[in-house]
Amino acid sequence: MNSEVSLVAVARIIKPFGLRGEVKLHLLADLKDFLSYKEFLIKEKFFLKRLVPQNIRGQGKIVKFEGYASRDDAEALRGKFLYIKENELLEKNHIDEFYAFELEGLEVMDEVEGIIGKVRELFNLNGRWYLDVEGKKSLLIPFIRPIVNSVDWQKKIIYVHLPDGYVNL
Repeated sequence: MNSEVSLVAVARIIKPFGLRGEVKLHLLADLKDFLSYKEFLIKEKFFLKRLVPQNIRGQGKIVKFEGYASRDDAEALRGKFLYIKENELLEKNHIDEFYAFELEGLEVMDEVEGIIGKVRELFNLNGRWYLDVEGKKSLLIPFIRPIVNSVDWQKKIIYVHLPDGYVNL
């Protein structure tokens, strides 16, 4: 496989689950999108390896891959990211839909404070999405409507309305 291909992480393998080669995942993609992919890639030292899910359960958080039959087999996957090729991403149908990686590097501008930094990543913590913003100081900003007003894709700016004093916490 060509290692020059642009890859997008859609999940991280946390640890083995049980004794039959299953692994527990932390999803980085929408569950519906994740379930639609028929194969994934992992990075090995000098190449990309293809993984094909044999069984997915537990809301996409428990997966058994073909060729992984024991806990020891699954242990070899611990900590690895599951990738798909960027050109295989599902098409988004609505202007407010996007992939988390598309927000990385965008500037974040508060109505009062002005530019407060750039998005390092968007991540999910206990079912809630947060922007990890790096600026004068690191901030975690809940990615919810009352706080995030809009995303200007052409100017590459996320407009937010933070509670008074949030930047100075």
